[in-house]
Amino acid sequence: MDYARFNYIAQPGDKGVRFIRQMGPYDHYAVNWGYRIIPNLVTPEAEVPTLDKWILEKAGDPMYKFGKQSSSFDPTSQTEDIGNSSMKASSYGLKNLEYVATHLSEWTSDVTNNYDDLSELYDELLSVWSRYIGHVVTNVGGVYEDIKKPNQKGLVYTVVPKVQQQEAMQWLQTNAFASPTWLVNLKTLKNTDYAGYTERFRKLQARHLDDVLSFDRMGRLMDAEILGTSNYTALDLLRDMRKGIWTEANTATPVSIYRRNLQRAYIVRMEYLMKEEIKSNRSGDYYNVAQSDVRALVRGELKTLKTALVITKSRAVNIETKYHYSDSIERIALILDPK
Repeated sequence: MDYARFNYIAQPGDKGVRFIRQMGPYDHYAVNWGYRIIPNLVTPEAEVPTLDKWILEKAGDPMYKFGKQSSSFDPTSQTEDIGNSSMKASSYGLKNLEYVATHLSEWTSDVTNNYDDLSELYDELLSVWSRYIGHVVTNVGGVYEDIKKPNQKGLVYTVVPKVQQQEAMQWLQTNAFASPTWLVNLKTLKNTDYAGYTERFRKLQARHLDDVLSFDRMGRLMDAEILGTSNYTALDLLRDMRKGIWTEANTATPVSIYRRNLQRAYIVRMEYLMKEEIKSNRSGDYYNVAQSDVRALVRGELKTLKTALVITKSRAVNIETKYHYSDSIERIALILDPK
């Protein structure tokens, strides 16, 4: 099941759209395949040629693609997603979510005269935001899985195109890792909790940062390097993350508290990649981290970042930013040379 609970990409002014789920082409196709009586056949084995014929008739049509539920690597096989582009669909979803955030008090506490619904629905709003972000993350290091028999043309596994992975990374920098100017609704927070405003969003951002910088994803990207010279690689991922997360280091702009928290989360995750091993994952331990490129690439990126921060620290425009850069330099130094 896809679990697409509602049409979250629909926009004000759209005509002829349905807002709640309904039976679609694949549903009718699957019911037909599973339950239609095939006359004059007396054994299940005798039905196989007809059943295979029905599958082959739809082969190559994405409307009829079967995907394993909630894939961790195939962006076309995710629960609660809509459309053929995670970036476009999630952009529409966030646009609607921002409208909800603006009117949340009006629709809850202003009506009920208490803050219970406001608190509950704000937590749900953050959860939905995180879901839309997760749909995009799957494109990075993504692999399409097209289940088929050997007599069908084409490959079972195909790497997501480089340009699509680059688009996903840029989208994440803009929508997931930028300071949450609209999502952290201070009016809501100051009426539902006395503290923890920045921590609530730090955990959300760190969760997706850790997901992007995972051993699984790095492993798939290292495999992609040998599958074609035009593929997105593990080095591309690490470079794009460093440049996006630390964009203030290239200028004299101050670093907000949200970004300082995120940048420290980045350092913690890079330390994890330097020191830990794969303990368990859905795909199994399919490569040896210590004997792979992971440590070398992470070490190189940390050295590059440290050099940039040493230069930038002297240009910091406020004391919080200066202290943050000094602390970051020390943290990176301890990772590179624990002694």
